[in-house]
Amino acid sequence: MSNLDRIAERLAAAEDAFAHADGRPKFEPEVNASRDAEPGEVAIQKACRLLEVVEGIDDLGAYYGAILEHSFIVIEQTLQGYLLARTGVDERELRNHTAPCELAKGRVPLEDRTLDRLAAVYDDRRTSHYYGTTVTTAAQANRMREVAMAVHDHLVSFDGRLGTFCRCTRSEF
Repeated sequence: MSNLDRIAERLAAAEDAFAHADGRPKFEPEVNASRDAEPGEVAIQKACRLLEVVEGIDDLGAYYGAILEHSFIVIEQTLQGYLLARTGVDERELRNHTAPCELAKGRVPLEDRTLDRLAAVYDDRRTSHYYGTTVTTAAQANRMREVAMAVHDHLVSFDGRLGTFCRCTRSEF
């Protein structure tokens, strides 16, 4: 089988998986996959799961780029969760990576200046890492992991409803 045939075959299998053609799907644990999930619940739980990844990835080696990427996603998912649960923002408004910081202004218990700084770090650092040739350092990865944990902890502890969605088990929380 050629590489092109193998790619086509595996892509078809992936498409089937997204259509649940393999029967009853096995969903990610600790994320409410039911149709009755409350607004924001899934986003908060996805952020919790990714925090587990960025906390445990050190055991696998020096994957600083993965820590950086997932830390940005944690921030994005946490902001999305808050916006969906507490402000009534339509999820379609959140379908690009810059929307959560902009929509959070005046709606989320973070200062607009902090949101602007988060957006700038995202734009400057994540974009250059993801699309460019920039290589992430240990300090950059670790600091963004700390920012992600702080943003997540602040927002889920600020609002009792979001706290009920959270699945984090960290001792700092």
